[in-house]
Amino acid sequence: LGIEFKRGKFMLKDFIKSVYEKVYIINFEHCSHVPSLTKEQLASLGKWYVSTGKEWICHSDYEFEEFQKLFLNFVNAEDKDNISFVSDFMPFQH
Repeated sequence: LGIEFKRGKFMLKDFIKSVYEKVYIINFEHCSHVPSLTKEQLASLGKWYVSTGKEWICHSDYEFEEFQKLFLNFVNAEDKDNISFVSDFMPFQH
């Protein structure tokens, strides 16, 4: 399974990083419309798994708060308060 033990302690953090990828989920459920970002804008934020519909998913090297700030720079002011962000883990294959 690739589970690692160090000095008798299970290194859960290392295991999670080896099997799961941290992603940010952006939800537009309460928005009047879904913003349209250019491919360049999206690429500057990270690797997108979903960038259509009411819920988008992105893996990014930015910390959560920085990612939110950068993403919101690309949307209209009236939409900013209706967009929600969460951080989660998504399984992936190496």
